[in-house]
Amino acid sequence: MKAKLIAITILASAVLELNAQKLSYTPDLVLGNRSYTYMHTINYQLNDRLKLSNLTLFDTEYTRDKENIFFIRNTLVYNLTKKLSMNAAFGMKNPGAFFSAYVQYKITQPTYSLSYSIGATYQKGFSLEQSVSFEYTPYLKENLQGYFSVLAIGNLDNSGYPRGLQFIRLGVKQNKMMYGAATNFDQFNNGKKTLENIGAFVKYNF
Repeated sequence: MKAKLIAITILASAVLELNAQKLSYTPDLVLGNRSYTYMHTINYQLNDRLKLSNLTLFDTEYTRDKENIFFIRNTLVYNLTKKLSMNAAFGMKNPGAFFSAYVQYKITQPTYSLSYSIGATYQKGFSLEQSVSFEYTPYLKENLQGYFSVLAIGNLDNSGYPRGLQFIRLGVKQNKMMYGAATNFDQFNNGKKTLENIGAFVKYNF
């Protein structure tokens, strides 16, 4: 009986370890002057080429719900090479459901990463969507790194610039935790409506 329990424990540990290697979860919380923002990225590696990814964002005002922002995107990623991938996504964002297909080019190094994607999104009509993500973590001293990141997404269609956002983070990184100053900027309807949120952030890589 003890041998069976030991065997089951070892097997369960191996499975959990295997899943931990395949699964990553990165939450990012901002407490700002206008609202608080929760954003996360979840990645699950199916095999060497296929990956499932979820990006979720909720931006909620402290005193009212008039300017709430939501963005949920589920993506199937197929890696053509180590740097180039094809992506198919569906999700929800203001003002409703959307579907996307895009290509992404990504460079990853020990202290920085850079990615650029371009493709088509359908949400009450087609638009050209582009995004840029940059992260820089230079070593300041042992067990302490600087942290700087930029995420920018923009949509273009026949009407102009229906939707865009820019998220900037500046702070430090200690092991798996990052914290510091944050700014979120959002644009809607060709810039007729804009929102900003400036405050502090904390982020963790599980």
